[in-house]
Amino acid sequence: MGSLVKLTAPAGIVSDITDYQAQLRYTDADLVRFSSGAPEKIGGWVYRDGLLVQYNYVTDVDTTTAINTVPGICRKIFQHKDLQGNKYLFYFTTTHVYAELGGFRYDITPFRTDPVVLTNKITTGAAGSSTVIITDSSNSIAQTDPESRILITSLSGTNNEQVVLDGITLTVGEYLCKYLSASTYSLTAVSGTGASISGTASSGSQTGGGAMTVRYIVSNGSEDGSTAFGWGSGLWGQSTWGTPRTAGVAGTQISPRVWSVDAYGEDIICAPAEGTDTAYYIDTSAFEDAKSTYRGTTLKKYLTDLSLDGSQVPVLCGKVMVSTPDRHVVFFGANTFGTTVFDPLLVRFSSQEDLATWTPAIENSAGDQRIGTGTKIQTASKGRGQLLIHTDVDVYSMQFVGPPFTFAFQQVSDTAGSISENCVSMVEGAAYWMTQNNFYVFDGSVQSLECSVHETVFDNLSKNQIEKVTSGTNTKFNEIWWFYPSLNSSTIDKYVIYNYLDRTWSIGSSLNRTAWNDYNIFAVPLAADTDGYIYEQESGYNNVTTAMTAFIETGFFNGDETGNNMYFMDKIIPDTKFESGTDIKFQLKSKRYPNGTETTKGPFTLTSSTNKLNLRARGRSFQAKYFSDAVDTQWRLGTWRAQAQADGTR
Repeated sequence: MGSLVKLTAPAGIVSDITDYQAQLRYTDADLVRFSSGAPEKIGGWVYRDGLLVQYNYVTDVDTTTAINTVPGICRKIFQHKDLQGNKYLFYFTTTHVYAELGGFRYDITPFRTDPVVLTNKITTGAAGSSTVIITDSSNSIAQTDPESRILITSLSGTNNEQVVLDGITLTVGEYLCKYLSASTYSLTAVSGTGASISGTASSGSQTGGGAMTVRYIVSNGSEDGSTAFGWGSGLWGQSTWGTPRTAGVAGTQISPRVWSVDAYGEDIICAPAEGTDTAYYIDTSAFEDAKSTYRGTTLKKYLTDLSLDGSQVPVLCGKVMVSTPDRHVVFFGANTFGTTVFDPLLVRFSSQEDLATWTPAIENSAGDQRIGTGTKIQTASKGRGQLLIHTDVDVYSMQFVGPPFTFAFQQVSDTAGSISENCVSMVEGAAYWMTQNNFYVFDGSVQSLECSVHETVFDNLSKNQIEKVTSGTNTKFNEIWWFYPSLNSSTIDKYVIYNYLDRTWSIGSSLNRTAWNDYNIFAVPLAADTDGYIYEQESGYNNVTTAMTAFIETGFFNGDETGNNMYFMDKIIPDTKFESGTDIKFQLKSKRYPNGTETTKGPFTLTSSTNKLNLRARGRSFQAKYFSDAVDTQWRLGTWRAQAQADGTR
């Protein structure tokens, strides 16, 4: 008769040692968290369904289409609530900006220019083709895939809705614009907007069309990161033929499109994070009035429309944040005063509660400060009574102190620079973030986090795609999640979880989330995925409608402390709590030597009514694996035990 030994390990994944060194510790997992010290399957997820509202500029009618995806790659989800109690969700992707209100989604991707009136700038393609080419030397369209967009709001033809040129009929509406040269681009109609190109050119290469009004929409950003060296680096048209890349571009990381965003009262201020564009403003009251026809606009244009002087607004912005409660708008990375040269280490801030004033003077609190170390400001976060500025190598504190200096700047770490725009998560005033080689927390001072999966994460991190790393809190379970691209992957395909109360870690590879937003004004965490879907996390127990394959396994543990004796294991006594479902699977491996042949028993299916499992396993060391692959299953492991007895050395 053998004795009973525990098969349940202490909380947390320990993966930076060998399976034999780990002994009775958990070494690998997927879709499993630790809650109050015990491993349990995480909650499931479902599609966040919405209704896309699209305005037709020809018919003046809205169309509504069921949708649960967004175009491009969504890398920012932002929740917002106005004074009337309206609950907003904003999705910022590489190609679009969406506002969701009451289950309806609206494309509010901002205009980057004022209306542009072009006269006789339409050219047809060759005879028999339906190509339409627009000439505008000020368009600043770069070659992207997919193409950027424009909105034609008026044409000189019938009812300002269409024009006929050389047998081709062009209507108002939204178009994709393909870069041809610095001053020309071709058009492709966007379905549902009223835009259309019909007919073919009769003679070809005819120019005319009269007057047309064009609004240029924010250009698409890159989905992937790359290093800007030599021919072909960056977007087509980013520099001119025969000239080197501009300063600050050559030999540096070209970032994927990741928006920064913050609330300014009831409204939203945001910016693409590449430092090649300005900041944009989303007026929620204007959106509420217009909805399907509303677009965000540049901060300068917003101020101009209010009859304010917007000329002081920096023309380039790296990241934007609103300092609270003092209400200064802060640009992290901006053009220097009086130039259009972008400085990735320059901090510029507006006067207090004044979006229009950015030039320092004795009568205002506007100003600037250049960070003296690092190569760029990666991101910023809000701590207790201060902003944290994260460069690629270090961290600074930015604290409001009032006149005459407005803000005080102090380096708080010279080694803990962040890895990406979205790698920082805030919990109760403490900032947690990821660098290229460690995890850190700031709660008054910067400290590294002891990490039992360090090598698993950082030895397998794609260095070329680090700016895709995103994090988010799941405060219901005291967790911070980081999603990252693994070695040789161009997309996010791994995650790591830190339980900040228990100080334990877990890992996995079945969630490819590109953006995450915690419980707030909505009941569940929301996440975007590489597949384009928006998901409601911690909803049900499945991957939408299919099973989640969740598992956790231990290292190889000895039958005795020395590992000298062979052991015979013949009984498993399970202890599992089921919130949903009735069964879990169990597998046992045995070895004579750490590098020896494995013998596998199972998998066995154990139900909520299984008292014991009889088996016959012999070896010096054993490995236990627990998993489930059925729909509607939710489990938590208790204290599993096994009956084992010494069985000699032969």
